[in-house]
Amino acid sequence: MTSPADASAAAAGPAELRVLLPSPEVLPPRRATAESSADPAGPEPRLVELYDSGPLSGHTPGMRVQANMVTTVDGAIAGADGRSSTISTPADMRVFSVLRSLTDAVVVGAQTTRIERYTRLTEKTAYRAQRAARGQEPVPLLVIVSGTGSIDTARLAEQGTSPIVVHTATDDPETLAGLRGFCGAGNVVVHGDITPQAVLADLAVRGVRRVLCEGGPTLLGSWVSAGLVDELCLTVSPLLAGSGTEDHPGLLGTVRLPAPVPATPLSLLTDSSTYIHRLALPAGPAAAAAAEGESP
Repeated sequence: MTSPADASAAAAGPAELRVLLPSPEVLPPRRATAESSADPAGPEPRLVELYDSGPLSGHTPGMRVQANMVTTVDGAIAGADGRSSTISTPADMRVFSVLRSLTDAVVVGAQTTRIERYTRLTEKTAYRAQRAARGQEPVPLLVIVSGTGSIDTARLAEQGTSPIVVHTATDDPETLAGLRGFCGAGNVVVHGDITPQAVLADLAVRGVRRVLCEGGPTLLGSWVSAGLVDELCLTVSPLLAGSGTEDHPGLLGTVRLPAPVPATPLSLLTDSSTYIHRLALPAGPAAAAAAEGESP
């Protein structure tokens, strides 16, 4: 989870990345937009290859579900201002941009859109040819999960071009009418209970194959608990923020898993201070062994 409002500025900073896992290598610098906008290789060919490795057949058949979050060394997922951009780094933003470039849909909780000041997503010229070569739309869907149906339409409309899909549990006619007027009638999905499975089922019908969950912690916790996240992309920034109170939830919010869920390292990157993990998570509700309270 990283503030899109600050993505461009942070990504512009120098960030020499080295791969520690699976095999040591130094990644080339990000190519300029002018060099990559018409090239299917894109601006980050090696980094894209790394994060796009593996078939689109994860825990949800035919889909890859990745989640992206940033944390400090002491486990805070935001700075004192409540925003993740405060604890992000240029290296983190390079990976953030690549993950956005790979996805068909960004899924995020409504509270996070307000805190992080989301707008509609904007097409990234540097990745235009790359997305076209994969048969993707120029810009991903923005999928907002909101139990009450309360979204900041004014902020969302400030910029960007992406369609917005809202999953909500509200039955308030006025709220639903407002959402349908803003998103389009077919882009408002009403549930009795908004489960990760229901969200993914709707996205599959829409032709979505690559999903990026950007949190916040409550949403991520429910998706991890359901065993539907294939990969957790987690950046650890070299910062101490002070955390551990009710006002500073952990990575998975208030979710308590019945037993530790194993996370298998797929890759590890560093710029010598930031460490960026890509971890495979097991399928099933908190994984079968954990659900029984057994050691994995």
